[in-house]
Amino acid sequence: MTKSKKYRRKMRRKRILKFILFILILSFAYLFIFKTDIFHIQNIQVIGNKKMTNDEILKASTYMKGENIFKISKKRGEENLERLPYIKEAKVNRKLPKSIIIHVEEREEVAIIPYIGAFVYIDEEGNILSIKEKIDQETLPQIFGIELVEVAPGENLFNGEKRQAYREFITLSKQSNLLKLMKYINLYDDNNIKIELIDGIKVAFGPLDNVKYKLSFLYEIIKDMEKKEVTVKQIFLNKGDNPIVVTED
Repeated sequence: MTKSKKYRRKMRRKRILKFILFILILSFAYLFIFKTDIFHIQNIQVIGNKKMTNDEILKASTYMKGENIFKISKKRGEENLERLPYIKEAKVNRKLPKSIIIHVEEREEVAIIPYIGAFVYIDEEGNILSIKEKIDQETLPQIFGIELVEVAPGENLFNGEKRQAYREFITLSKQSNLLKLMKYINLYDDNNIKIELIDGIKVAFGPLDNVKYKLSFLYEIIKDMEKKEVTVKQIFLNKGDNPIVVTED
């Protein structure tokens, strides 16, 4: 047998031995990971939830203690959680060897819409978060004038070109810290939006144009009113470029 043939045979044996060793390592790794309880989930931690309970989130995620940590699907769990009306974003992480951490970002209730004997709670984007028989958030403004037909949690009320203006108004009002000062928002007439503040001041907002400009004016008026300790009855933002303020005097 020539040297070259011996060399080729030797190399072939080495390759076979390496392949067998590789298979053995894979087999032991599989048995270690999936056939022992080393990686069985013992702890599931939820972070970021205030409105929803841990149990509600765990149930929606479908994760269970005792299952193998490598057999769960992070993507499917995140998708399941983000189907919940109150969950805006979810992120699932494995913490080896036995823990799962679920990070959630919840949607915030910002307004209430009366609806045939009940109350629809929405976030600033118009997503319906829940429908309740009673008001349990007295500090949230009530919105009138949005037509509701067979609504359900998870739907969005601000879809469509016309209602994009509602989204902008709510979002900018929240960002400017004015939304929490509003008690009622009347949207029955798009050309004559009316607002009542929690201290009884009535605001004629006019149409939903130049919203950011009008809200900044309203904020400055309220700020100046508090500084000067002036009692205001009405504020007109629909009478030209400059607002009109009616005081008790």
